[in-house]
Amino acid sequence: IKKLDIYFRYSPNNKLWNASKNTERIIKNISKKTLICVSLLSLKKSIEIMLQSLDLEVCLNLISDNSDDIFDQDISKILQHDKILIKKFKTKIPGNRGSYLECCDQAEKAEDLILFVEDDYLFEKHCIEEMLISYSRISSILKKDIIMCPSDYPFYYDALYSTSLLIGKNYKWRNVGETLLTIMLSKIIFEKNKKNIRMVGEQINDPFEKPLHELYQKNYCLAPVGSLAYHISRHVPDINDNWKNLWDKTYKEYLKFDLSSNYS
Repeated sequence: IKKLDIYFRYSPNNKLWNASKNTERIIKNISKKTLICVSLLSLKKSIEIMLQSLDLEVCLNLISDNSDDIFDQDISKILQHDKILIKKFKTKIPGNRGSYLECCDQAEKAEDLILFVEDDYLFEKHCIEEMLISYSRISSILKKDIIMCPSDYPFYYDALYSTSLLIGKNYKWRNVGETLLTIMLSKIIFEKNKKNIRMVGEQINDPFEKPLHELYQKNYCLAPVGSLAYHISRHVPDINDNWKNLWDKTYKEYLKFDLSSNYS
């Protein structure tokens, strides 16, 4: 692994998908801007931990949808780091599908590993390191490129999966058949399966990620047993409550930043 390109798409002024209010989340009355800031801070901290042990280039590509200059300045303060290259882009098409497709457009320039990230995921500090080392180990064992998801979603426990367990760095990983839109994949898989990957944003699907689920029938998609990242949506992000302690700790650190605006 030589380089990691992260594509973080964020929509600070849009409502939660399929919800009537901006604040309809498991954390009551939290603003979307606060959620994005805390999520980005957790991602930055996870990248920092990884860079202590791995020597590779990291580029964080920020994909802005319906943002504003003041908020963009605030997240720049949060992300400032001399070893993380930051690039900024605006979506050509507004909305969830448009920002996803902008990630796909920018990923055409990626060189090695691609990590698509939605703006409401909270990352454990060892997430990125675990994913990269486990990716290298497991893809070498299987002798093929794989796809990885950082979340152990509760819906994985609502059905019987024919799966296998593989050992990563510190976590066990299992083969899964569905994810949401925060995933890591190689540029090789991206190029070979571009039609399915882009189809998520180019047409209406039920479920939204259905073209990716079809992709996982031909390519291994692995998720950790025990989450490395938590989807802070309207539903419980994990079968355990570790996420709340992580949120509280990261939120306190976020409050220490001297930002242009105060977000509830």
